[in-house]
Amino acid sequence: MTEGYEAEIIYDPEMLRVLREIHAKLTRIEQKEDAILMSQSDVDAATAALTGAATTLAAVAADLTTAQANVAAEIAALKVANPAIDTTALDTAVAGLSAPLAALQAADTAVDALETPATPPATPPAS
Repeated sequence: MTEGYEAEIIYDPEMLRVLREIHAKLTRIEQKEDAILMSQSDVDAATAALTGAATTLAAVAADLTTAQANVAAEIAALKVANPAIDTTALDTAVAGLSAPLAALQAADTAVDALETPATPPATPPAS
């Protein structure tokens, strides 16, 4: 090749236009890739948060269920030791924990359902 020919290629307006177009497309691809990667990290963070929430809800529900059973047992023991004491209001208060506990357990189940990934759609056969 001669120097004049190389200079002609480098400064060819059509070649420069094509190179600029390729560069612009590459830039758009890189921007889309960055957006996809950020979206994945957002999904990963949300998954971690939901998993943590589910673990916390399950632990709280278990602790409250155990506490309710323990308090009910203590009230029963109190009734046996002191039959004259009226524990009706206390019995009602402990029984009143059942509905909030059920709601908490339902919330835990709902969060667990969110953690379970949906089955991806079947990949269509190649044409």
